[in-house]
Amino acid sequence: MNIQQIDYILVLAEERSFSKAADRLFMTQSALSQYVRKLEQQLGTPLLNRGNGPITLTPEGELYVEAMQRIKTNMLDFHQQLADLTELRTGRLVIGTCPFRATNLLPRVIKDFTTAFPGIDLEIVTGNMSELKDKLLAGDLDFCIENDSFEKDLFHCESLFTETHYLALPTDHPLNDELEADPLTPEDIIEETMAFFQAKPASLDVFNETRIITVKPTNSFHKCHKDIFKEAEIKPQNTTLVDNIETAFRWADTGIAPAIIPDSLILHGNYKSHPNYYKLDLIHASQDIVFAMRNGRYVSVAAKKFLDMLRTLIGFGTWNSPM
Repeated sequence: MNIQQIDYILVLAEERSFSKAADRLFMTQSALSQYVRKLEQQLGTPLLNRGNGPITLTPEGELYVEAMQRIKTNMLDFHQQLADLTELRTGRLVIGTCPFRATNLLPRVIKDFTTAFPGIDLEIVTGNMSELKDKLLAGDLDFCIENDSFEKDLFHCESLFTETHYLALPTDHPLNDELEADPLTPEDIIEETMAFFQAKPASLDVFNETRIITVKPTNSFHKCHKDIFKEAEIKPQNTTLVDNIETAFRWADTGIAPAIIPDSLILHGNYKSHPNYYKLDLIHASQDIVFAMRNGRYVSVAAKKFLDMLRTLIGFGTWNSPM
């Protein structure tokens, strides 16, 4: 039995539908059904309760899924350890993150890593937090790079850096004259100029009545924006929802409305035009960005090398093993 065959049952147990599981597995529904029936015949017991509604696992099916999850983890760890013996000449590394970080944070370290270790197959998988957590638990990702909202009983996390959010105000917006705060340029933030340290932060009180751009709940920045609004004790009545933080930035820069923007976009986005930025004197305006892996997973040499390169790029130290 290989990992692909193990996934037949694991995906089916997760989707609770032959058609949805078959779509995820890139196979026909009839082929998946035949495989499961043959497996049940070999085991001498039904694994699934089949009915008109979503399929469920029998008690025997639950035991089988738990066993397959352990076997899959052991097989993945074995392949990682086997790759380590080749001294990074071969191997595979699968990293999960949100589309924004894949586009803005990781390109440089990906280039450095693939140049240094051309024999390692590197795959970047993007998704929202819920999707990334599911893939981590299923063993489909080696680790994630995301904001720190991982359950500590399920995942091991280490901080990479602190991401700070700023109010981005279109340069021609009338609030620039009303905020009683000091605007910052991207250079002030990147170079941490004297103006950066002396800048008076902005209050968000005005956004109870003023339109503001924020991201949809499926976006990884949604919780951060929601926490900022809650701490500031405001409930924006006029919000423009967008799919991603890059769109929020572009719309703020174009003059549509203000937005909340992370400094990682300012530092790594390579944009030529920018709105005015204002500090926010709020605890939730800063969030830890971590790498996270499922508790108990083997940490490959390739993973350690990638994380060391990323830490060096953003000015931190080297890997601290959880093992």
